Amino acid sequence: MPALDTRAKRTAYLLSATGGLLLLAWCITIALPVLRAWMLDLLISSLFALLTTVILGWTAHGAEAEAGVFWRRLMWGWILNVAGNLAWGIHDVVTGERLGILSWIDGFYIARYILVFWALWRFPRRPLAIREVWAYLALLAAATASIWLTLFRPTMADLPRPLLYFFGGALYPIMDVVLLYAALLLRARIADRRMRVAVGWLIGAMVAYGMANWINFGVRSVALDAFSMIAGAFWLFTDVGTGIAALYAGWPSATPATMRPLLSPDLTFLARIPALSTGLTLALLAGDSLIRRQVDGMLLVCAAVATLAIGSRRLFATESVKESINERVMKADEEGGHDGSTA
Repeated sequence: MPALDTRAKRTAYLLSATGGLLLLAWCITIALPVLRAWMLDLLISSLFALLTTVILGWTAHGAEAEAGVFWRRLMWGWILNVAGNLAWGIHDVVTGERLGILSWIDGFYIARYILVFWALWRFPRRPLAIREVWAYLALLAAATASIWLTLFRPTMADLPRPLLYFFGGALYPIMDVVLLYAALLLRARIADRRMRVAVGWLIGAMVAYGMANWINFGVRSVALDAFSMIAGAFWLFTDVGTGIAALYAGWPSATPATMRPLLSPDLTFLARIPALSTGLTLALLAGDSLIRRQVDGMLLVCAAVATLAIGSRRLFATESVKESINERVMKADEEGGHDGSTA
């Protein structure tokens, strides 16, 4: 066991040192224009994404059962992301053409979002609640309305197919909001302090990823071929934060990080976010309608979806409370009957 622990620590130090050297090399590349001209910054970013994938796999291999499944799903998400970047690069080199706003390569990235969301939503393991689905719909509606109003609508007049361009580019910032909310709920439900810290780093990484997609969408709304160095930096920070999270959780110690859930997590503030999102969507619709003196169709749809979602969520929450009360009453009756029969 001591030999195994020593080997695991050596691996952890090696992965940490490799990440530090890659990050230093990226900083040097960014500071020197001649190196940026050779696209070395993109190469280093790709290597860091690959390193993060390796770290996630290493952490999953040494984690306890439930945590291992969690980190393994994140690892496969990163594999899909790396595969998408590789396919994108090969396409551009072989064909000499740039991809459109929405293409078959987006399938890699969408599958990544699904895997990451599934990991965040299902751990720690608990019964699925239908009312959570409505909460996410309210968030999706608010994110769609915000991005449509602030980023896309001012530039959509010059686009031949505005809705296709919008959903092709805004899809990622919208999904980032859902991932962030799922990660916040996950952290609030975990009892293990070490895993809570690791998920905190994941939340920071997701914020960086969302900012990168937001910046990239804003830039590409003006010019499809445009690329933002700031967005590239935030994408790198996503890999850095995720790698740190996995290393922290998987670092060899006597107390491994677990997905042990809290018995009664405090979700008061997080439970209010969908309702606040609905209020934001309605406020955007009302304010825009008053200023422009006409109703925006996209904002109207988002407001309707958010309102329906939050109303249905409250309905399911009420039914859930009634079921819980009925179950407790039936259990008490059974226990009372049992006590009476044995008296």
